[in-house]
Parts: sequence; structure tokens; C-alpha cells
Amino acid sequence: MVNYPANPDPGPAVAAAIELLVRHGYDTTSVDDLAGAAGISRSTFFRKFGSKEDIVFADHDRILAQVEEFLAGTTADPLRAVVEAALLVFGHHVGNRKTSLARYELLHQVPALRDRELVMTHRYQRAFRNHLSSALPEGENRELTAAAFAASVVAVHNSVLREWLRALSAGDDVERGEREVREAEAVGLAVRLGRELGTLADTFAKVSAGEAGSLTAGAPPPESGRPAVVVAVLDPAAGTEQILQAVRDALA
Repeated sequence: MVNYPANPDPGPAVAAAIELLVRHGYDTTSVDDLAGAAGISRSTFFRKFGSKEDIVFADHDRILAQVEEFLAGTTADPLRAVVEAALLVFGHHVGNRKTSLARYELLHQVPALRDRELVMTHRYQRAFRNHLSSALPEGENRELTAAAFAASVVAVHNSVLREWLRALSAGDDVERGEREVREAEAVGLAVRLGRELGTLADTFAKVSAGEAGSLTAGAPPPESGRPAVVVAVLDPAAGTEQILQAVRDALA
């Protein structure tokens, strides 16, 4: 395990900063304001976080490091390992419900921050792809499978996450906001996401197994010459079922 004492959890500072940015407005909140909310000096703020934009996603730098550490040390099936890594990210969101919701609202207030969100998303996707590229069995379509599965996992994860955040933002649980209910909902979401990502992993595994069987038997490649794994292009607002169905159709 990696020891983090020199790099303390930025979560509390991120939570305080995002809350302040939402309440006072992104443009009108200064770095001095953010430093004060985090309980640190201006110079320490710049040293730890760099900028006002950086602090909004600073907690994800730590989670990404944990994802990469987990993937580097696992001996599990590569597809299942990536599923577990995605659930680790999701667990961070639901475990920091208030901050996740505030960040979601801030991104709607400040469209410019969405570019930074995309960069963070791509960093997770790259970590998944890199692990698969090195851990999947060697084969003609290993790189394509790695890219397709990593992108699909991120798409399904983000679809479930957005659904949850939209419900919270709409105030669906305001009247029944007991801690026990919220924890049960979070567990239910994680179970659902794990099930859907597991279905995705099974789909990719079956295709890979089919390819291996054909090669072992010396069967000729399909006459169509179409790759066995393709990337489906989807609308950004596509729901989980649409994403899964598109992947199934593409791999059929």
C-alpha cells in the first residue's frame, strides 16, 4: 500500500471550496476566499492546489492515484478489475454526496469547468485502457478491446452517476433525507452499477473467448472482415440501457 501522510486527503478543502463557489459565485470568489475557507494561507493554497479551477477536482487526483495503485497490484481478471476500479470511483462520489452534488451544480453554473471535467474523465479512461492493454491476453484486437471496454465502462459509470445527481438536484430525497435511507440508496446504486458493468464485462469476455476459439481451431477470419470489437458512438445524454444495448449491437 502507498503511504499518503505527506499528501493529506484534499476532500475537506475541496468540499469547503466548492460550497463557497456555489454560494458566492465562481467569478466573484477569490483565491483568498478559498484559502480562508480551507483554513490555509494563500501561498499554501497555490502550492497544494494551483488555481481556483484545480481545487474543484483536486480530490479526484487522489482517487485516480488509488485506482492506478489498485490496478497495478491486482491479479484479477482484467475486465473485472476495471469494473472494480470504476466502482471505487463511484464509491467516492456517493461517499461524498454533498460535495458531489455541489460540484454538479457548479458545473452547470460555470460551463468552462466542463472542459476540466472531460480531462478528468479521460484520465480515468486512460488508466483503465492502459491496464487492459497490458493485462489482456495478447491478440490481434487487444488494443481495440482495451479502448472499447474502457470507454464503455466510463460511459455506463457516468450515466448512473448523472442519474443519481439529477435526482438529488431535483430534491427527490429532501423529504426522506434520513441517513439510513441515503446509505441504502447509495448501496443500491453501487449494486446496480456493479451488475450493469458486470454484464458489460461478460459481453466483452464472450466475444474475446469466441475469437480465441476460432483462432485455436484454425478457423478463417469472418468474411466481412469487420473487427469483433467496435466503439459505439452515442449521444452524451444516452442512458445506461442505451449504452449497453449499443455495445451489444456493436459486438453482435
